[in-house]
Amino acid sequence: MKILRKYALRELIVPFLFALGLFTFMFMVGNLVRLADLFLNKGVNVFDVVKLLLLLLPKLLGFTIPMSALTAVLLVFGGFAQNNEIMAMKASGVNVIRVMAPVLLVSFLLSVFSLFLNDQLISETKFTYRKVLKEIFLSKPSAYLEPGRFIKEFKNYVILIQEIHDKKLKGITIYQTEADKPIRTIIAESGEIISSVQDKTLSMKLYHGTIDEANPQDPNVFYKLDFESFVLPPLAVGDAPMPGEINKKTKDMSLDELMTKLPKEHEKKMRRKIQASMHHIITLSLAPFVFVLIGLPLALITRRGEPIISFGIALALICIYYVFFVLSDTMAISGVLPPMIALWLPNITLSVIGCVLLARVVKT
Repeated sequence: MKILRKYALRELIVPFLFALGLFTFMFMVGNLVRLADLFLNKGVNVFDVVKLLLLLLPKLLGFTIPMSALTAVLLVFGGFAQNNEIMAMKASGVNVIRVMAPVLLVSFLLSVFSLFLNDQLISETKFTYRKVLKEIFLSKPSAYLEPGRFIKEFKNYVILIQEIHDKKLKGITIYQTEADKPIRTIIAESGEIISSVQDKTLSMKLYHGTIDEANPQDPNVFYKLDFESFVLPPLAVGDAPMPGEINKKTKDMSLDELMTKLPKEHEKKMRRKIQASMHHIITLSLAPFVFVLIGLPLALITRRGEPIISFGIALALICIYYVFFVLSDTMAISGVLPPMIALWLPNITLSVIGCVLLARVVKT
């Protein structure tokens, strides 16, 4: 029995590492193209680009570790079934569950590591990534801006710039949108970016333009103001204001930080968001164990050990799981279901299916 257990675990190592490298590379490709553009075309320091790349790695591993565990199990145990090794074990009186037990134990240990990864490492690297990106943005604003493209990253602003030469701008159109207020349109012939790495602020100074704004009381009446120069207030990216230090968002916090913040928050939607983030970290960390639990019986039922088929089954199951997980997250935040129920639904559902299939496999 010990020989069979060691054999099963040993056979899983290479497929797991191969799948981990492949999936991580696949997820990294899109980011590599964007980061390479920052270095080659935007003049961003190579060390900053490498730093951003390394900061992305923990987040990617949070997804690719459970995916790789599932793929390895489907590949190896599917091969066992296809080559009649499982049948030989049963004929020799070997309980298949006892062979699978060490694999389930290792997957549980992977989940424990994933909990540390999601709770401590990913939360910190995501926050650091935002800080590094902001520093790059302030020192090289042109790296963030693209001519001829509507820039929607700034809170309450949609900006179109026809030409960008370092910090000099030409052909600027800005739409300022605020809740319960008419859209303000600012058009300028030229302008310049005003940024300060020391003060951590970014703005624009516009030259020779006009500001058009509808009367809030009568939308058919417009106010028009001509200007020689006009300075925009400090811009904000998303929900984080540009001035000063970046504050941690809920999704950047660890379990300890979320548990500290929860008692201080009285707004219902924000409390649900905090609770959802807490359960999100825990349930997502259990994905390696859940994937292996359902992957073991699936491998024996399909009886296919070919890499293409195993990868196909793994990708299909992964897509179903993460779509289910995103829907559960949405239901938790919107209040359709309590976060404790909504975020645990994907894991509970797949675990029940896995246990039922496992019982079926053992009986046959």
